[in-house]
Amino acid sequence: MVPQNQYEIKPLTLQDRKMLRRQFLFLIAFGVFVGAIFFFIFKFVLPTGEMGYIPVFVFTAFALIFGAFISYFFWGTYIDLKKGVKQCYTGIVNDKRVNKHTSSSTRHSRGGSHVYGSSRKSTQTYYYISIENIEHSVSYKQYSQARLGDKVSIEISPKKKEVLDFKVLEKNNDTTTLSHYTISKKRYERDEKSFPMTIKEIELVKKMFFKTIRKDLMYLIPIIILLFVLWKGIFIFLIPLIIAFIYYSFKLLIKYNRYAKFNRNGYLKTITKVQVIDKLKATSNRSSTKFQIETNHGNINVSEHIYNQVQASQVINLHKASFIDLLFEVSFDYDN
Repeated sequence: MVPQNQYEIKPLTLQDRKMLRRQFLFLIAFGVFVGAIFFFIFKFVLPTGEMGYIPVFVFTAFALIFGAFISYFFWGTYIDLKKGVKQCYTGIVNDKRVNKHTSSSTRHSRGGSHVYGSSRKSTQTYYYISIENIEHSVSYKQYSQARLGDKVSIEISPKKKEVLDFKVLEKNNDTTTLSHYTISKKRYERDEKSFPMTIKEIELVKKMFFKTIRKDLMYLIPIIILLFVLWKGIFIFLIPLIIAFIYYSFKLLIKYNRYAKFNRNGYLKTITKVQVIDKLKATSNRSSTKFQIETNHGNINVSEHIYNQVQASQVINLHKASFIDLLFEVSFDYDN
């Protein structure tokens, strides 16, 4: 529950009411359409009794789920129209998030004495921006309009949290002007310096590097085992395994070759000074949360600790191990 002192309450405008009424009419039309389908099923398909009682229970459950779904949104829109007010938030964008939700379904079909199955995956993407540490669900268009440090205003309905209006009031001029300048300048000059690494940094890089090697071996070892077991089988089925074996083998060889150069040249690191333009958090129900920072030299993945410390227009130093191009540290340039 968001405290009331963090937003302003305003009456719905005529345009806001039109937007909510359109959703109201859409829900009514959708409810009538779904109701007609279930009426046809219960009236003309299920009464024949040829399929038994199980389909009756299944379609009844579906009808109840759809009814609850439509009623929930219908009631939310009705409450928003009845109250006649909206919540208005104004502030600085301090975080952005993209959430991907992947669901899979399996369909079975029968052909003679055999049962065939097929799976289908669907992914839905949701976009969020945080204004003064309060997260709001927005469309992709609204998400792409705002960057870290921008001053924005958003108007939402109290019950359904429907975005009625979204505006960027003031752009973060520090990141806008400076990032454009440095992007055009970096074509012929990069603020990059090379330094020898400390023993602690070398140990950290070794640990991170061999962690990536173990990850590649987790894919390569099962492929080798399958090739050994299935070698006398049909050759056409071995082709994908052979391709995968060649790919991961070359990948490992290239990594080891780069690590050998890193070792021969005395464990050097490259420090690149960049400016933060934007940052985003990527969440998913299938993978762990990823934290990414957009800079004037491209996007980089960082830890949650660094992500929470970084602010818009801040100048940071990227510490990368030479030759293997492994980012192992991000430090802050307090002189800028």
